[in-house]
Amino acid sequence: MLHRPMDMLLPRFERKRYSVVGRPNEQSGARTPLDEVDAFNITYLMCEPGKGLATHAHATPEVFVVMAGTWSVTVGENAGQEVILEPRDIISVPPNTMHGAVNIGEEDGWLMTINAGQGGAKLYWAANLIEEIRSTGVQVAETEIPGAAATRT
Repeated sequence: MLHRPMDMLLPRFERKRYSVVGRPNEQSGARTPLDEVDAFNITYLMCEPGKGLATHAHATPEVFVVMAGTWSVTVGENAGQEVILEPRDIISVPPNTMHGAVNIGEEDGWLMTINAGQGGAKLYWAANLIEEIRSTGVQVAETEIPGAAATRT
């Protein structure tokens, strides 16, 4: 079964996710040797204009590498700081720092994410995101283990 991060329950965070190395719990199909990497994982994200990743934090650093498009990466619970990134730009977000990313270009954008660990770190979502998802009838926790599914109430 393929699992998606809970922010993807909201249309503005819909994206295509491609596990490159690690994160076997989010892949469909047979396992490969690339699923067994312990130290890190790499995922490619493709987002239509105006879509991206909701504000979240985790206990490990995260690196974003822009492959295509123009992206706004925000830092802080209320996105108080912003940096605009274009192809080949890289940013590293420190551990335990709330952050999100949105494709602000006019075409589909591609973003590479690199995280510590094979399966991804436990995610801590922004309080306003949790409230918004719950208002749609889906009961979710404030934290999420990558690959776990949200349940509808």
